[in-house]
Formats: sequence, structure tokens, C-alpha cells
Amino acid sequence: KNNMEITIADSAGKAVTDAKVVVSYSMPPMPGMAPMNYKTDTELKGAAYRATLNYSMAGSWNNEIRVTRAGKTASLKFTIDAK
Repeated sequence: KNNMEITIADSAGKAVTDAKVVVSYSMPPMPGMAPMNYKTDTELKGAAYRATLNYSMAGSWNNEIRVTRAGKTASLKFTIDAK
């Protein structure tokens, strides 16, 4: 299991603590294997959102963090190479 900590700040640099933050992660499909697509909510602890992810095997994992606040949604996509 892997812990992820997400810190969000507004344009003035103040911590955002009133958003809904969801992390989606998946491994690109491989022949003969079922798709691996997961989603987890985060929990606000102090000024950071925390989530536990389970990269169940080594390889490249696609990640997306979706932040919803005041009816607007923004997202960030990145890849993690699990070893």
C-alpha cells in the first residue's frame, strides 16, 4: 500500500481545506489481464488530503487527482512507475 498526501493552495497561497478530492489510478491494459482501474476518496488531515493507494503490481500506473470546490472541478494527471 502507498500513502499519498495532496496539498492544495489557492492563488494567494492559502491552504484549501473545503474541497472534495478523489484519486483515480489505473494500469494500462495488458493482454490476458482484467482491467485495473481504482478510485479512492481522500481524507483531510490538517491542511493536506491523504489517500491510500494499492499499486498491486510493478509497472506504469496512470493517476488522476480531481479537485471539486464551489461547483468547479480541476484535475492533475501523472504517471508513477511502481517497482
